[in-house]
Amino acid sequence: MRRVVLLLATMALAILLACGVAQAIIYKPAIINGEPDRGPNAHSYAGALVTEVLGPIQEMCSGTLISPKVFLTAGHCTEPPKAKRLPKDPATYVTFDPTFEPGSSKVIKGTPYTYPKACIPLPPINDSCAPPPGLPGFPSELPRYDVGVVVLDKPVRMDTYGALPDAGLVDTLQKGQPFTVVGYGVRNFNLRSGERYRARVKLLNTNHPVDDMFLKTTGWRGIGQGGEGSCSGDSGGPLFLPDQETIVGVTSFGNTSCRGAAYNQRVDLPQVLKWVRSFP
Repeated sequence: MRRVVLLLATMALAILLACGVAQAIIYKPAIINGEPDRGPNAHSYAGALVTEVLGPIQEMCSGTLISPKVFLTAGHCTEPPKAKRLPKDPATYVTFDPTFEPGSSKVIKGTPYTYPKACIPLPPINDSCAPPPGLPGFPSELPRYDVGVVVLDKPVRMDTYGALPDAGLVDTLQKGQPFTVVGYGVRNFNLRSGERYRARVKLLNTNHPVDDMFLKTTGWRGIGQGGEGSCSGDSGGPLFLPDQETIVGVTSFGNTSCRGAAYNQRVDLPQVLKWVRSFP
Protein backbone atom coordinates (compact mmCIF):
# COMPACT_ATOMS: atom_id res chain seq x y z
CA MET A 1 0.00 0.00 0.00
CA ARG A 2 1.37 3.41 -0.92
CA ARG A 3 2.29 5.74 1.93
CA VAL A 4 0.31 8.62 0.49
CA VAL A 5 -3.37 7.85 -0.05
CA LEU A 6 -6.58 9.75 -0.40
CA LEU A 7 -7.86 11.68 2.60
CA LEU A 8 -11.52 10.93 2.01
CA ALA A 9 -14.55 10.23 4.17
CA THR A 10 -14.48 7.52 6.80
CA MET A 11 -17.82 6.39 5.43
CA ALA A 12 -16.26 5.82 2.04
CA LEU A 13 -13.93 3.27 3.60
CA ALA A 14 -16.93 1.49 5.09
CA ILE A 15 -18.55 1.53 1.67
CA LEU A 16 -15.50 -0.05 0.06
CA LEU A 17 -15.33 -2.71 2.75
CA ALA A 18 -18.99 -3.49 2.28
CA CYS A 19 -18.49 -3.73 -1.48
CA GLY A 20 -15.48 -6.01 -1.14
CA VAL A 21 -13.00 -3.66 -2.81
CA ALA A 22 -11.10 -2.29 0.17
CA GLN A 23 -7.83 -3.41 -1.34
CA ALA A 24 -8.07 -0.68 -3.99
CA ILE A 25 -7.62 2.48 -1.92
CA ILE A 26 -7.96 3.53 1.72
CA TYR A 27 -10.25 6.55 2.04
CA LYS A 28 -9.48 8.52 5.14
CA PRO A 29 -10.07 12.34 5.58
CA ALA A 30 -10.75 15.08 11.28
CA ILE A 31 -9.44 18.00 12.99
CA ILE A 32 -6.37 17.01 15.02
CA ASN A 33 -4.98 19.29 17.76
CA GLY A 34 -7.76 21.80 17.08
CA GLU A 35 -10.45 23.12 19.39
CA PRO A 36 -14.23 22.79 19.65
CA ASP A 37 -15.96 25.21 17.30
CA ARG A 38 -18.08 26.90 19.96
CA GLY A 39 -18.69 30.36 21.40
CA PRO A 40 -19.09 33.74 19.70
CA ASN A 41 -16.64 32.83 16.92
CA ALA A 42 -18.31 29.51 16.05
CA HIS A 43 -18.97 28.70 12.42
CA SER A 44 -22.64 27.89 12.86
CA TYR A 45 -23.03 27.59 9.09
CA ALA A 46 -20.58 24.67 8.96
CA GLY A 47 -22.38 21.35 9.20
CA ALA A 48 -22.10 17.59 8.87
CA LEU A 49 -23.33 15.54 5.92
CA VAL A 50 -24.94 12.31 7.12
CA THR A 51 -26.49 9.46 5.19
CA GLU A 52 -28.37 6.15 5.40
CA VAL A 53 -25.89 4.42 3.09
CA LEU A 54 -25.40 1.31 5.24
CA GLY A 55 -28.61 1.24 7.26
CA PRO A 56 -28.87 3.67 10.17
CA ILE A 57 -27.93 7.30 9.61
CA GLN A 58 -24.17 7.66 9.85
CA GLU A 59 -21.91 10.67 9.66
CA MET A 60 -20.09 10.94 6.40
CA CYS A 61 -18.53 14.34 5.68
CA SER A 62 -18.45 18.04 6.52
CA GLY A 63 -19.45 21.15 4.58
CA THR A 64 -20.79 24.70 4.63
CA LEU A 65 -24.20 26.26 4.13
CA ILE A 66 -23.70 29.04 1.55
CA SER A 67 -27.39 29.98 1.18
CA PRO A 68 -30.62 28.87 2.90
CA LYS A 69 -30.80 25.68 0.81
CA VAL A 70 -27.30 25.07 -0.66
CA PHE A 71 -24.69 23.10 1.29
CA LEU A 72 -21.18 23.05 -0.22
CA THR A 73 -19.01 19.97 0.30
CA ALA A 74 -16.56 17.70 -1.54
CA GLY A 75 -17.52 15.75 -4.63
CA HIS A 76 -16.46 12.43 -3.15
CA CYS A 77 -18.93 13.11 -0.33
CA THR A 78 -21.90 13.41 -2.69
CA GLU A 79 -20.75 10.63 -5.02
CA PRO A 80 -20.47 7.49 -2.78
CA PRO A 81 -24.24 6.86 -2.54
CA LYS A 82 -24.22 6.32 -6.31
CA ALA A 83 -21.56 3.60 -6.18
CA LYS A 84 -22.46 0.05 -7.19
CA ARG A 85 -24.18 -2.32 -4.74
CA LEU A 86 -25.49 0.50 -2.57
CA PRO A 87 -29.16 1.32 -2.02
CA LYS A 88 -30.67 2.91 -5.09
CA ASP A 89 -31.69 6.12 -3.37
CA PRO A 90 -30.04 6.37 0.08
CA ALA A 91 -31.32 9.33 2.04
CA THR A 92 -28.91 12.25 2.52
CA TYR A 93 -29.15 14.69 5.43
CA VAL A 94 -27.34 17.74 6.79
CA THR A 95 -27.12 18.81 10.42
CA PHE A 96 -25.76 21.98 12.02
CA ASP A 97 -25.78 20.73 15.60
CA PRO A 98 -22.32 21.34 17.13
CA THR A 99 -22.33 17.68 18.16
CA PHE A 100 -24.07 15.19 15.93
CA GLU A 101 -25.93 12.44 17.79
CA PRO A 102 -27.76 9.93 15.58
CA GLY A 103 -31.42 9.79 16.43
CA SER A 104 -31.47 13.01 18.46
CA SER A 105 -29.80 15.74 16.38
CA LYS A 106 -31.96 17.77 14.04
CA VAL A 107 -31.31 16.82 10.42
CA ILE A 108 -32.57 18.27 7.15
CA LYS A 109 -33.04 16.02 4.17
CA GLY A 110 -31.44 17.02 0.89
CA THR A 111 -30.48 15.96 -2.62
CA PRO A 112 -26.74 15.53 -3.42
CA TYR A 113 -25.13 16.72 -6.66
CA THR A 114 -21.57 16.23 -7.87
CA TYR A 115 -19.74 18.58 -10.23
CA PRO A 116 -20.35 17.17 -13.74
CA LYS A 117 -16.64 17.01 -14.63
CA ALA A 118 -15.59 15.52 -11.32
CA CYS A 119 -13.28 12.55 -11.45
CA ILE A 120 -13.81 10.64 -8.21
CA PRO A 121 -11.72 7.48 -7.67
CA LEU A 122 -14.54 5.36 -6.30
CA PRO A 123 -15.63 2.02 -7.77
CA PRO A 124 -15.85 1.61 -10.66
CA ILE A 125 -12.42 3.30 -10.97
CA ASN A 126 -12.17 5.96 -13.65
CA ASP A 127 -8.76 5.72 -15.31
CA SER A 128 -8.80 9.43 -16.09
CA CYS A 129 -8.24 10.06 -12.36
CA ALA A 130 -4.71 8.73 -12.62
CA PRO A 131 -1.95 11.36 -12.22
CA PRO A 132 0.52 11.90 -15.04
CA PRO A 133 3.73 9.78 -15.10
CA GLY A 134 6.72 10.77 -13.01
CA LEU A 135 4.97 11.43 -9.68
CA PRO A 136 6.32 8.72 -7.36
CA GLY A 137 4.71 8.46 -3.93
CA PHE A 138 1.20 9.38 -5.04
CA PRO A 139 -1.65 6.89 -5.31
CA SER A 140 -2.64 5.60 -8.71
CA GLU A 141 -5.94 7.50 -8.56
CA LEU A 142 -6.51 11.10 -7.49
CA PRO A 143 -9.67 13.22 -7.58
CA ARG A 144 -10.35 16.09 -9.96
CA TYR A 145 -12.94 18.82 -9.46
CA ASP A 146 -13.71 17.37 -6.03
CA VAL A 147 -16.77 19.56 -5.42
CA GLY A 148 -20.37 18.72 -4.57
CA VAL A 149 -23.46 20.35 -3.15
CA VAL A 150 -26.53 19.18 -1.28
CA VAL A 151 -29.75 21.07 -1.98
CA LEU A 152 -31.86 21.00 1.18
CA ASP A 153 -35.56 20.21 1.04
CA LYS A 154 -36.27 23.03 3.50
CA PRO A 155 -34.41 26.34 3.88
CA VAL A 156 -32.29 26.98 6.96
CA ARG A 157 -32.33 30.62 7.98
CA MET A 158 -29.15 32.01 9.54
CA ASP A 159 -27.76 35.46 10.19
CA THR A 160 -24.60 34.57 8.27
CA TYR A 161 -23.69 32.01 5.62
CA GLY A 162 -20.41 30.83 4.19
CA ALA A 163 -19.33 32.99 1.26
CA LEU A 164 -17.94 31.91 -2.10
CA PRO A 165 -14.65 33.56 -3.15
CA ASP A 166 -14.00 35.74 -6.17
CA ALA A 167 -12.75 33.84 -9.20
CA GLY A 168 -8.97 33.41 -9.10
CA LEU A 169 -8.64 34.60 -5.51
CA VAL A 170 -6.27 31.78 -4.58
CA ASP A 171 -3.76 32.96 -7.19
CA THR A 172 -3.32 36.21 -5.22
CA LEU A 173 -2.43 34.48 -1.94
CA GLN A 174 1.10 34.13 -0.61
CA LYS A 175 2.83 31.25 1.12
CA GLY A 176 2.07 31.39 4.84
CA GLN A 177 -1.47 32.71 4.34
CA PRO A 178 -3.45 31.64 7.44
CA PHE A 179 -6.70 29.70 7.15
CA THR A 180 -9.22 28.11 9.47
CA VAL A 181 -10.32 24.57 8.64
CA VAL A 182 -13.57 23.28 10.15
CA GLY A 183 -14.98 19.77 10.27
CA TYR A 184 -16.80 17.03 12.15
CA GLY A 185 -14.12 14.37 11.80
CA VAL A 186 -12.46 12.05 14.28
CA ARG A 187 -9.88 13.33 16.73
CA ASN A 188 -6.78 11.72 18.23
CA PHE A 189 -7.47 8.50 16.26
CA ASN A 190 -10.07 7.39 18.81
CA LEU A 191 -12.65 6.94 16.04
CA ARG A 192 -14.98 9.29 17.89
CA SER A 193 -16.48 11.72 15.43
CA GLY A 194 -19.46 14.00 15.20
CA GLU A 195 -18.35 17.18 17.00
CA ARG A 196 -17.56 20.35 15.09
CA TYR A 197 -13.92 21.36 15.54
CA ARG A 198 -11.67 24.00 13.98
CA ALA A 199 -7.95 24.29 13.45
CA ARG A 200 -5.46 26.86 12.17
CA VAL A 201 -3.39 26.00 9.14
CA LYS A 202 -1.20 27.89 6.66
CA LEU A 203 -0.80 27.85 2.92
CA LEU A 204 2.21 25.91 1.64
CA ASN A 205 1.47 26.46 -2.03
CA THR A 206 -1.42 26.84 -4.44
CA ASN A 207 -0.34 24.08 -6.79
CA HIS A 208 -0.64 20.36 -6.30
CA PRO A 209 2.05 18.34 -8.12
CA VAL A 210 -0.67 16.96 -10.41
CA ASP A 211 -2.39 20.20 -11.39
CA ASP A 212 -3.53 23.59 -10.10
CA MET A 213 -6.84 22.45 -8.62
CA PHE A 214 -5.63 22.15 -5.04
CA LEU A 215 -4.25 24.24 -2.18
CA LYS A 216 -1.60 22.51 -0.11
CA THR A 217 -1.81 23.45 3.57
CA THR A 218 0.09 22.62 6.75
CA GLY A 219 -1.15 19.81 8.97
CA TRP A 220 -0.45 17.69 12.00
CA ARG A 221 3.27 16.91 12.22
CA GLY A 222 3.06 13.76 14.33
CA ILE A 223 2.79 12.70 17.95
CA GLY A 224 4.57 15.22 20.16
CA GLN A 225 5.54 17.38 17.18
CA GLY A 226 2.58 19.78 17.17
CA GLY A 227 0.68 21.14 14.24
CA GLU A 228 -3.04 21.20 13.51
CA GLY A 229 -4.92 19.82 10.57
CA SER A 230 -7.70 17.74 9.07
CA CYS A 231 -8.26 13.98 9.17
CA SER A 232 -11.03 11.37 8.76
CA GLY A 233 -14.51 12.85 8.45
CA ASP A 234 -13.42 16.41 7.64
CA SER A 235 -13.81 15.85 3.89
CA GLY A 236 -15.77 18.67 2.31
CA GLY A 237 -15.15 20.91 5.30
CA PRO A 238 -14.39 24.57 4.56
CA LEU A 239 -11.02 26.25 4.37
CA PHE A 240 -11.83 29.79 5.51
CA LEU A 241 -9.90 33.01 4.99
CA PRO A 242 -9.28 35.07 8.17
CA ASP A 243 -12.68 36.76 7.69
CA GLN A 244 -14.04 33.31 8.72
CA GLU A 245 -16.71 33.36 6.01
CA THR A 246 -14.96 33.21 2.63
CA ILE A 247 -14.36 29.61 1.51
CA VAL A 248 -11.28 29.18 -0.68
CA GLY A 249 -11.26 25.38 -0.63
CA VAL A 250 -12.84 22.19 0.67
CA THR A 251 -10.90 19.35 2.30
CA SER A 252 -10.11 16.70 -0.30
CA PHE A 253 -7.22 14.30 0.42
CA GLY A 254 -3.88 13.74 2.13
CA ASN A 255 -1.82 11.13 3.96
CA THR A 256 -3.57 8.06 5.35
CA SER A 257 -2.05 8.73 8.80
CA CYS A 258 -3.33 12.34 8.71
CA ARG A 259 0.27 13.42 9.14
CA GLY A 260 1.73 16.17 7.00
CA ALA A 261 0.16 18.42 4.41
CA ALA A 262 -3.49 18.33 3.39
CA TYR A 263 -4.84 19.02 -0.07
CA ASN A 264 -7.92 21.18 -0.51
CA GLN A 265 -9.96 21.46 -3.68
CA ARG A 266 -10.06 25.07 -4.87
CA VAL A 267 -13.56 26.52 -5.19
CA ASP A 268 -12.38 29.78 -6.77
CA LEU A 269 -12.01 28.14 -10.19
CA PRO A 270 -14.39 29.99 -12.57
CA GLN A 271 -16.07 26.85 -13.86
CA VAL A 272 -16.62 25.54 -10.32
CA LEU A 273 -18.06 28.85 -9.13
CA LYS A 274 -20.43 28.97 -12.09
CA TRP A 275 -21.74 25.50 -11.32
CA VAL A 276 -22.16 26.07 -7.57
CA ARG A 277 -23.95 29.37 -8.18
CA SER A 278 -26.40 27.64 -10.54
CA PHE A 279 -28.18 26.19 -7.51
CA PRO A 280 -30.85 28.41 -5.94
